[in-house]
This record gives sequence, structure tokens and C-alpha cells, in this order.
Amino acid sequence: MTSEQFRTLSLDLRRVAKEIPLSWGHVQNNRYDNELKHYCNIFAIMSLDELKTIIDSFDNDHKSYYLRRWYLLRCADCDEYLFYINPNVIHNPNRFDKEWDIKINGHLLFDIKGTVIPQSMRGDISQVINSPENVIQFYYDQQSTGVRYDMQNRLFVVHHSMVDLRREFYLRCAWGSKASIYQRFAERAEEIKFFEYKGCTTTIIYIIETEKNKVQYMIAGLDPFLQSLTY
Repeated sequence: MTSEQFRTLSLDLRRVAKEIPLSWGHVQNNRYDNELKHYCNIFAIMSLDELKTIIDSFDNDHKSYYLRRWYLLRCADCDEYLFYINPNVIHNPNRFDKEWDIKINGHLLFDIKGTVIPQSMRGDISQVINSPENVIQFYYDQQSTGVRYDMQNRLFVVHHSMVDLRREFYLRCAWGSKASIYQRFAERAEEIKFFEYKGCTTTIIYIIETEKNKVQYMIAGLDPFLQSLTY
């Protein structure tokens, strides 16, 4: 992705965020994905308007699923871009390689997973932040089955608004904040005490809206508590 492509896509994702459903409408599954393949390659669609035209004949359940799947794919592209613009980060040129998305300092390989705090854990956010091991175990053990299932090093980017859960996409599109956070992660990567789970090296970047329009973050294994953003 070029800087101009990122600028165009990131602005568009922010613009259309209000049109994306907060839930899948249906559990992630291979069947829905395979049905869409008869109509398009979702990885090649770069605008919401194009996708909406293609899926117009599907029922609402399918539409909700495809809208959210497309949106999260494009957000993932932007997240990866904001990592690999750092000089010590390499992007995997093969987007279908499930092993890694970014390589830091030539030896730290991670698949990036943008996600949210599990619903079952939202009753005590401080516990989630202070005990990342429990959340990591959940993400690995409760991941989708089928072609998505895999075990590899992962960097989980966890979005959560204490203001309103519907503001999830505000955080997913907080590109300026994310650029600063990811730069710090890349620069301090050798200092991070990564977690190990079932042979995988992993950690979490928490991106938390603590008050309306106030974003704080924490890199698990580096930061002892939520950090304020400095520009």
C-alpha cells in the first residue's frame, strides 16, 4: 500500500464506519465466505459502495456478515501499513501467508489481529487490562474454526470504548493515535516481555477510549498501566 492509497482508504473507512454493523449477524464461517467467492474476491474490493452493489441480492444476515468482514479486512490493511512504515518493520508481500503480517528487527514475526474485549469479560475491564494472559488464552482457544483456524505468533490490537461500545469503529479508525502507538511498539520491541501460549509468541496492544474522544493505550509486557498519547 502506498501513502496515497492509505490516505484514501483510511479516510473512507472513517466516513462509512456508521454503516457497518457492530455484530457479524452470523458466526464467522467458511460457508458464507465461499458463497461470496462466486460473486467477487472480497480482498480486491476497495470501496463500500462496490461491495454493497455486489451483495444486494443477499439476505440481511449475509449482508451484515459481508459488510463487517470487508470493513475489518480493510482496517487490517491500514493497521499493517502503519506498522511497516517504520524503518525496522517489514511487511509480508504475500497477503495469503497466514504465518506473519509483519517482521520487526528481522526476527520478530507477528500476525496482526484487530479485535475487541470478549463480551464475557467486559464486566471488569481493569482485570482484562491487568491480566492479559487470560485474554490471550481466550483469543487462541475460542478462535473461529475452519480455514481461519491457525496457531502462529500474534499481536492482538484490542479496541474498547468505556463511553459506548458502539464507538468501536471510532477506535479502529483512530489512525493518528495508532501511528504513534505502533511506532513506539516497533522502537521498543526488544524490551517487550512477550507472552508464550501453546508455542506462540504473543502480546496485546490495548486501545481504550476512557472518556469521549480521549484515547489511552497499553502495550502488554512493556507498560504497567494505560498510557496517555503524546504527539
